[in-house]
Amino acid sequence: MVTKPSNLPMQEFFYRFPDKVFGHIPGAHSGSAMGSGDRFAGFADLFDYPDPRRLDLRASIRSQAIDSTQHDQHRWLVRRYQQRSSITLWLLADMSQSMVLATANKKRLAELAQMIAYSAIGLGDQFAMTGFDHVWRQDVSIMPTRQRSMPAFAADKILRSNQALKPGAEGMLNAAGVINSKRALVFLVSDFCCDVSLVERTLRKLAHFTVIPIVWQHDDVDLFPSHAGWTETRDAETGQRHSVWMRPSLRKRWLNQRMSHFAKLDACFRRYQFKPLYVRDTVSPQQLTAYFFAMKKS
Repeated sequence: MVTKPSNLPMQEFFYRFPDKVFGHIPGAHSGSAMGSGDRFAGFADLFDYPDPRRLDLRASIRSQAIDSTQHDQHRWLVRRYQQRSSITLWLLADMSQSMVLATANKKRLAELAQMIAYSAIGLGDQFAMTGFDHVWRQDVSIMPTRQRSMPAFAADKILRSNQALKPGAEGMLNAAGVINSKRALVFLVSDFCCDVSLVERTLRKLAHFTVIPIVWQHDDVDLFPSHAGWTETRDAETGQRHSVWMRPSLRKRWLNQRMSHFAKLDACFRRYQFKPLYVRDTVSPQQLTAYFFAMKKS
């Protein structure tokens, strides 16, 4: 029996798939297949699409009057509609040491998993999840499902997951290969403290999906000491602490390296036309709703 993790409120955000979805499973997104939808797609002959419930007498008579060659035979027209279809929301979660080294970060990731699952299933879509650190994390993977208990179950999987045995995020590429849905929104959640070439290869594999890169800027990675003198630093991946003599030149070099890394990361996202969402601390449903609203306007 799945129990709800404590202190994780159920939250949801609004989203829509930006393109038409080809699929026969009814859902909330604009589809390209014909069916019982609400978007008018034209007329067809009754004998080709035998559905008398959608018979349009006015269109049939008008067609008969316009086409003078059809006086001897009656052509009955029926209305056709595009069916709304469902998609899958995938969470591709970074479980590397830099992401979940702090208990607070692990809880925030669990809250995000629960929110994505709750929003997807509530709208009639499927939810799926996979994770990575230096390898693909099968222990935090969930195949596409609509089970109502899944939001709590997904959060619980992350909260109870083991810490990464080795530093690194090389499993990102293998985890991306697990995503097998035809149409999907992929939430790629990471602090992206890794080689940009790894991100490039991953985005190339995910290029036929709609990817939402969520760049987690947590404090224990992005803040630099502001004072001169001896200070203690911690490696984001290994957790090892080092004492260094902080000089203005050293701080400037670190800041320049950080700016250069994220500039390359932004350029990588732009090449694949994916807009990143930069967040700090907890990801709120208002942030995600605003993201999808801006996507729709663009």
